[in-house]
Amino acid sequence: MRDLIRLAKGGIIFTVVVTGFTGMLMEKRTLPSLWEIFWILGSLTLSSGSSALMNNLFDYHLDQKMQRTLWRSALIDKFGKKNLWIIASCAAIFSLVPLIIFERWWAAFFTIAAIFSYAVWYTLFLKRNGPFGAIVGGLPGALPVLIGAYAVADKFMPDVWLLFAFMMLWQPAHFWALALKIQDEYAKGGIPVLPLVYGNNYTRLYILLYGFSLPPLALGVGISGGYSFVYLIAVGVASIHFLLRTIQGIFPQKKKNPDGDVEVVPPRYGRAFFASIIYMLVVMLLVVADVFLYPFFS
Repeated sequence: MRDLIRLAKGGIIFTVVVTGFTGMLMEKRTLPSLWEIFWILGSLTLSSGSSALMNNLFDYHLDQKMQRTLWRSALIDKFGKKNLWIIASCAAIFSLVPLIIFERWWAAFFTIAAIFSYAVWYTLFLKRNGPFGAIVGGLPGALPVLIGAYAVADKFMPDVWLLFAFMMLWQPAHFWALALKIQDEYAKGGIPVLPLVYGNNYTRLYILLYGFSLPPLALGVGISGGYSFVYLIAVGVASIHFLLRTIQGIFPQKKKNPDGDVEVVPPRYGRAFFASIIYMLVVMLLVVADVFLYPFFS
């Protein structure tokens, strides 16, 4: 089971569940029932896991070329491709069952779009054919917000769609920080990521452009949704911290050594990568806290 969770990318499933749950709260403006939480988050777990399994199956030969992903091919051989295709297909189908039963048609449509856009469109076309695939490739990572929201009610909420836009722009900057860190691995796999095609400086510029677009969206979520000043202040502080950590991570830094001489420290791309994860989770947590707790104190 642990190996299957690894192949299904448990970390991504966790992110999908968090963002989906956030969308549910934003749409309902209160804590959903335990039954709604169970079947909606269960559907998101199955759809995310199925698309991740398909992604690994399609990338089987690519993963064999990169040291960091060799284990995926080994686990696929352990389970057998046919067995994993059956598991992935069944998980995808069962993820749609509750949405269809409860007639949440928009949520079902977004779920199909998320599975297809990640497992097929991004994996087989966007990632392999150019360095800007991550821009549109952010769609499956952003759709869980809409899936969670429209699974509880078919009602347009501007803050939900702004959070969707936030996730769309967060994904490329997040990925490009990782691409800078492990670009040698991507070169071995023949994947044309942005640093390999246009260089590190060009990639840094794009990370900054997308990174600086996130705070206005995070604040826009609070303003359009009528959230408290606590949310606006907290998200402002989190945004400043995110931008500082990103800048520190993607550019070389100067510091004095014990002898008093100034030395240049190479960029720490991993720091920028993890800073983006923390920032996204903090924004989600602040939304959840404000939607759920603020009415009790207002």
